[in-house]
Amino acid sequence: MCDIGDQDDLFRYTSGRWLINEKYQLEQRFVKFNVNNLCSQAASLFGPKARCIRIAKMGGNFNKAFLLTMNDGNEVIAKIPCPNSGTPVLTTTSEVATLKFLRSRISIRVPEVYAWKSDPTNPVGAEYIIMEKIRGVPLAERWETMNTLERYQIIDRIVEMEKELLSLKFPAYGSLFLQDSLPSEYRRCPLPTDLDPTGLFYIGPSCSRAHKASFDISNSNIGPWTSILDFALSIPHRELALVANNREKVQHHLTHFSEDQSADEYCDLLQKVLLVLPALSRHPQVLARAGSTIWHTDLHLGNIYVSTDDPTTIEGVIDWQSAQAAPLFIQAQFPEFLRPPKDYSPGTEIPALPDNFDELDPDERVRATKEQTLAAQSKYYEMFCLAYNKPVYDAMELDRRLWEPFTCCQLFSHGSLVPLRNALIRLSQDWDLLGLPGRCPFEFTEEDIKRHNGQVQQYECAINTRE
Repeated sequence: MCDIGDQDDLFRYTSGRWLINEKYQLEQRFVKFNVNNLCSQAASLFGPKARCIRIAKMGGNFNKAFLLTMNDGNEVIAKIPCPNSGTPVLTTTSEVATLKFLRSRISIRVPEVYAWKSDPTNPVGAEYIIMEKIRGVPLAERWETMNTLERYQIIDRIVEMEKELLSLKFPAYGSLFLQDSLPSEYRRCPLPTDLDPTGLFYIGPSCSRAHKASFDISNSNIGPWTSILDFALSIPHRELALVANNREKVQHHLTHFSEDQSADEYCDLLQKVLLVLPALSRHPQVLARAGSTIWHTDLHLGNIYVSTDDPTTIEGVIDWQSAQAAPLFIQAQFPEFLRPPKDYSPGTEIPALPDNFDELDPDERVRATKEQTLAAQSKYYEMFCLAYNKPVYDAMELDRRLWEPFTCCQLFSHGSLVPLRNALIRLSQDWDLLGLPGRCPFEFTEEDIKRHNGQVQQYECAINTRE
């Protein structure tokens, strides 16, 4: 008999609390399923005499993850998506395809899929994936005790993995799927034979969590897209459709940040984005960095597994859910565990301690030393990309005024329009300097900018409080 413990505890999120809207947040992370049937399905993978004797809950913000142990010592990971994980059915289907595709195409190990169901009417009562448990331990358990050279060896290996990912050239933007895994109403784009000689995969609709609202509205405008302009235009169109269908909800979200924000202003800003995206999408620097690439965009220390004997040996990388083929200039970024501190300066300048370091109090010295160490690691990653993965370095160096309008349309969790408005103000002010054709199709008044600057202070305070 499997040692289950309190079943309700397996269904609930128990890793944290929320100060705001906690009931909703918990509902988005609650999944009820048949525990015994999940354990039986996992045990059946190892023969008729195998049985699951233990199920241990693991962390996860978008999924329930469990370590299942069999009576013969075998272990597997079972993963069940939460309501907030992405589009039902498609997110699981695409994750399976992505894992199967990458296993034979990059040298770092990704989990092998043993069994899966994307139809929640199966005996488990929920979508699930049963997959390989990657050997080793999370890098989070070793990072703090590793010396600088050992950490740099990990960074070397991550850059090598990203170089392998970059070599996979996709013909469209969207998510990976296995053949015959989608209903016929969804569009799909086959992969070239050099990338998929057996014809097992194709690019289908995007399963990015940002596109979930689009599926709630219709099956149109969700990809795949074969041009950067079509991909770009889908983003503001998706948000405009969301406002049209859920105006009251969107207004409530906006008001939560500031009473001065309105759904009308949000729509006006999105219309401005639609006006500038054609020019941005034709800009030579954007086009040069717009290749369709699959990337791991949540590369934190918990998703990298290393050897128990040698922490510089990466055993595997997990959590490829919602990975999609998207423009490189959107994908390429510092890995989460190497994200630089606020005052980081890109380029060849070596990060140093502040000039007044000796005058700081002990707590300030500790903080300054920690930030300098993080900045040095970020700098090593940046320079290693410059030397060995230049397209990624170039994508990260793209002027943010050119790429921000592609990424700021979605209404963020804080509910502020500041990032989107700020991107458009900067673009309108520097249109000629950026080499864009003609004149910017809109202007902001002095009163608009004054009001915006006041909200910037409120926004920065809110972000600092969250951090």
